[in-house]
Amino acid sequence: MSEQKQTEQPAKVMNRWIIVVAAMLVQFALGAIYSYGFLLTPMQNFIDPTKTIYDSSTRKTMGLLPFAFGLLFFAILMVPAGRWQDKKGPKIVAITGSIVLLAGILLAGVVAMFPPADGNVFGMVATFGMIGGGGIGLAYVCPIACATKWFPDKIGLINGLAVAGFGAGSILFNFLYYYIIAGINLSTGLIVSGIIMGGMALTGAFILRNPPAGFKPAGWEPPAPKAGTAPVIENWTTQEMVKTKTFYFLWFMYIMSAICGLMVIGNFKDYGVYGLDVSPTLGPLISSIAIYILAIAGACNAIGRIFWGKLSDKIGRVKTMGIMFTVQAAAMMFFAIPTIITWAIFGNLVYFCFGGNLSLFPATTRQYYGPKNMGLNYGVVFSAYGVAGILGALLAGPLISLMNNQYTGYFIIFGCMSLGSMAISLITKAPVRKQA
Repeated sequence: MSEQKQTEQPAKVMNRWIIVVAAMLVQFALGAIYSYGFLLTPMQNFIDPTKTIYDSSTRKTMGLLPFAFGLLFFAILMVPAGRWQDKKGPKIVAITGSIVLLAGILLAGVVAMFPPADGNVFGMVATFGMIGGGGIGLAYVCPIACATKWFPDKIGLINGLAVAGFGAGSILFNFLYYYIIAGINLSTGLIVSGIIMGGMALTGAFILRNPPAGFKPAGWEPPAPKAGTAPVIENWTTQEMVKTKTFYFLWFMYIMSAICGLMVIGNFKDYGVYGLDVSPTLGPLISSIAIYILAIAGACNAIGRIFWGKLSDKIGRVKTMGIMFTVQAAAMMFFAIPTIITWAIFGNLVYFCFGGNLSLFPATTRQYYGPKNMGLNYGVVFSAYGVAGILGALLAGPLISLMNNQYTGYFIIFGCMSLGSMAISLITKAPVRKQA
């Protein structure tokens, strides 16, 4: 009787779109790191309060270090987080990451309460960068790996939606940083934003869970491989993945493409205020409208993740990457022209393309190496993002100084890196497991 009842009344499965909403909520909170452009000057003033400790090049590098270490520890912690969530599920890992993020930003706010006379770069690197960035790394992979398991029929779109929140998060936090830090101080801005980040991330994290074993959307069957193509080999281990040349192609493409977007994000406001060929009377105007231009940029970042992810479902992941890298390279070249129009239009286009990296690379990793070890595998691929962040921060000051504080050549160099990614995409193919 009980068996018959069990057959007649199968266990209910939750509405899978709730998982997408939860994933976007977590990512929205984590995306606050993309608002760092509004923290750059306050951080420089905190690290070098007398403006005499460092020269201009070193001062810029020091101001970017909390951001760079945040990206680095974001990438580093994704590797153990991926392994952990593959074994224990997304909820506990995302909750832990949310708590660590909250602790890091709150501690950074406490450090900012007591600015020493000779600066304190280590305090911000340790709290905002290492702890806060580590919290992002712990939580970030969970919504992506979880949501795509619920949507094997819409991997590109769901990856785009899941990470769209990360790009859109900067819209809210741009305004928070701009008004609270400008109107009050760095410490209060960090503490208030940290509480908001932690609350949003924890709310979404408590909802995340994997689908039941064997789950398939109603009416969906895995597509058969196309004639003349090798079948996709599912569930490669990380050890197997890193032995394939495809992994290294993806890794280097990711570094060179991500560094373009990250350096625009880190310098967008300063470039608008200090780097454009405009009359001195326009400087204050650009400073005041930058918050609104960057709100549009955050929206472009989010929309780009959805657009490029959806396009990749139709024409293929790597083909979409090649198109995106080409558009991003062109946008970087035009962005390098120091006018208000090119700054606003092509800066937003860079954001639009950069967002695609965060949907295409996880989708490609899952397609090429399977869903089972997605958390750890993508964590290893994502280490390229951390490398891009550190390289960009270390190169920023010296390159701009070498070019006499002119941004044109600086952005052209990074645009050429995007072209390098496009070139590699032309030779990137699905990995084929060697026969024993």
